[in-house]
Amino acid sequence: MYSKILSIYYPQYHIIPENEEWWGKGFTEWTNVKRGRSFYPGHYQPREPLDDNYYDLSDLKVLEKHTRMAKRAGISGFCFYHYYFCGKKLLEKPIENYKDKSNEKFPYCLIWANQSWERTWYRTSKDILLEQHYGEKEDWERHFYYLLDFFKDERYIKIDDKPVYIIYMPQDIPCKGQLFATWRKLARENGFKGLYLIAMDTFYGRDKHKSYYSAYMDFEPVSSFRYETSWRKRLMLWKQNHINNVETERTKLQNMIWAKNIFSYSYLCRSIEKKARRNIYKTFPGVFAGWDNTPRQDEAGTIVGGSSPQKFQKHITKMLHIAEKNKKEYVFLNAWNEWSEGAYVEPDKKYGYAYLRALRNAVDEYKKGEPI
Repeated sequence: MYSKILSIYYPQYHIIPENEEWWGKGFTEWTNVKRGRSFYPGHYQPREPLDDNYYDLSDLKVLEKHTRMAKRAGISGFCFYHYYFCGKKLLEKPIENYKDKSNEKFPYCLIWANQSWERTWYRTSKDILLEQHYGEKEDWERHFYYLLDFFKDERYIKIDDKPVYIIYMPQDIPCKGQLFATWRKLARENGFKGLYLIAMDTFYGRDKHKSYYSAYMDFEPVSSFRYETSWRKRLMLWKQNHINNVETERTKLQNMIWAKNIFSYSYLCRSIEKKARRNIYKTFPGVFAGWDNTPRQDEAGTIVGGSSPQKFQKHITKMLHIAEKNKKEYVFLNAWNEWSEGAYVEPDKKYGYAYLRALRNAVDEYKKGEPI
């Protein structure tokens, strides 16, 4: 059995009324991306899509093109973030359009991004924009039946005839025992063997209720940030307290000292590979192409330097071999298009299609090579 790449997909590239109310007229994720500024000489910002392709996901043809590009690059499916607040949905149209109107056969599943929405971007206050509530049994059932239309889609990813449903912050759900039991019961009543729940291991750690989940998933690189124990973690935390020393003039070399650019891509890849080899209990490994969330977080953002298509290709090849050896069906890529976090493989003006070619080469090399 070959291990496969599933890529996280971010849908916030179309206008919705709530974002215009909270962030200004015409806001989409591209608004964040265009805020990117170089902090010091050699810092790769702003990130710009190839041919100025600031696409609009309200057009189904855009997402369909992405599925074809991803398939050619060796990706086996998308994991779409979806946003559900006790009956209220946000950013749902691209995913619903794909489910209801697209003839593309590309597999997919959903990630419930279940956090409250707070005004934390741009180093602003933590005002609550939309608070998450989990409700009672009637609300849980309504949520399930919204998901059921996706689960019944023949393209929806399933493991052991159980729809895969990923939860970003399960720690935040006070009623998760009852909630998950209700969902699993409803899944069986609707013709499935159950529900394959995956809890994400993020910067906030992993939920300790192992019995509630079919598996965990490492969300990289922030999962590795959390578990880092070297001097790098201490230095990163020290720099967090000195971000006001970053000068307004971004070309100053001294900003290299103060910016949070502690971790190199090569170091984190080695750390991720080492962790994956330990075959942690019921955990799908994660990979990433890069990380730089300064367009959202300004000086408080974290920069991972040194990524390249060549390093990415080598890392993916190794991780696929490790996953196969440990009988992990999937490796999760962060991400297809998280441009404001520097976590994307889509074509940009600096590298063109190089990351997608590297991904294709890595998958081909893995399939014809010997396990590492």
